[in-house]
Amino acid sequence: MAIRYTRTMAHCEGRCAVEEALDLANFLRANPRAKLAMAKCTGMHGALLQVVLALRPRIASLPADPLLAGLMATDPVAPAAAAQTSA
Repeated sequence: MAIRYTRTMAHCEGRCAVEEALDLANFLRANPRAKLAMAKCTGMHGALLQVVLALRPRIASLPADPLLAGLMATDPVAPAAAAQTSA
């Protein structure tokens, strides 16, 4: 397993595979205040990325990969909110 769980954090390490998506989703739903540590993450399947973007856990550390880090740091609500206020 490339995701190691502690009581309050999920640690993504190495390449995180599709088989881990359901476990991550269940962990984040059961622990809404949990954080996601991604400093050691070298790759993530799209299914895991969708879980993270849908459940929006707090990110304790970003991955070294700039594309993946950018996706984790993006707030998908902000552009829509800005468009509504400027209209």
